[in-house]
Amino acid sequence: MPETLLAQIADLQSQLEAAASLHARDARAIRAANERLHLLEAMLDIVPVGVVLADANGKITMGNSSVERLVGHPVLHSEDVDSYTEWNGYHADGRRLESHEYPLSRILRDGEEDAEIDLNYTRGDGDTLWMRVVGKPVKDADGNRIGAAVALIDIDEQRKLMAQQETLIAELNHRVKNAFTVVKSIVNQSLRKGSVEAGLRQTIDQRLNAYASAHSKLTSSDWEHAAITTIAHDVVLPIADGRARIEGPDVTLPTRQALALSMAFYELSTNALKHGALSNLDGRIHLHWSVAETDDGQQLSIRWIERGGPIAAEPDETGFGSFIIDRAIAMETDGIVNLVFGDEGLEWHLDMPIEQRG
Repeated sequence: MPETLLAQIADLQSQLEAAASLHARDARAIRAANERLHLLEAMLDIVPVGVVLADANGKITMGNSSVERLVGHPVLHSEDVDSYTEWNGYHADGRRLESHEYPLSRILRDGEEDAEIDLNYTRGDGDTLWMRVVGKPVKDADGNRIGAAVALIDIDEQRKLMAQQETLIAELNHRVKNAFTVVKSIVNQSLRKGSVEAGLRQTIDQRLNAYASAHSKLTSSDWEHAAITTIAHDVVLPIADGRARIEGPDVTLPTRQALALSMAFYELSTNALKHGALSNLDGRIHLHWSVAETDDGQQLSIRWIERGGPIAAEPDETGFGSFIIDRAIAMETDGIVNLVFGDEGLEWHLDMPIEQRG
């Protein structure tokens, strides 16, 4: 009997020692986790952007000191994804952000992997600040979403610079349009005083209008680029009057190439109207383009094909229009032009590299 009791005592002692060891290991793990948490909090407090963390239900569990600096008030520990309207975010048009529009809600409720929004925030002191909120989900080892994190980035200065740029672009656009008006006026006044062909004034006026139209497309995109489809439709379709087929992928071109193409399309269209496929009732134009990847970058191939008009004969002398669609466009686009004068009509081929926008 004593031996059995001793064995039971020894077994109980062994269990107690194991439990104590397990408790000590758990205590060490908890202490290590707390140390990592404190380290994380310290790291978050020195990063230059605001960071907010939320649990799986959307309850905001923490935010670093940069959040308070940006928003001008303490971090709001919203209870769930439907409570984010207590934050003072607004759209550019003045509408207050709804809870479901905040990146935390979009990640945790709607399942988005990446969520981003630019918003105008009304700070605690009444001032406003533009910020970009970027979020991603937080996942456990099995890939389950256990929360989400967002970064709050101050873009107020960037937005102010953009607004100034838009103002400058608008002023430039206004001044250049005025310059076009002055040039047209000077040309018309000069032509009235001389002996000129009846259609010359109209031709010059149309060429200036074509250039001004391309200019307007560029100013609408901050002088960065213009879409070839837009250029083709604006220039060719009004002249072709339903007898042009235009097709090709979406391609945007930088300033120099866009302006050159606009002038080339205008010259090709007016030439077709006077001497080519549009000079009768049966002719048609097919304008199409494609893009290919090469070792040197993207290559744009444009084809202007006229059918149903008179035989295309090479001109005896090179005028302004011929210069535009041949040597000028080649120089401005760094491309290669091939003009085909055939029995079925004129063909104009242009192969050019697409300049990369910086």
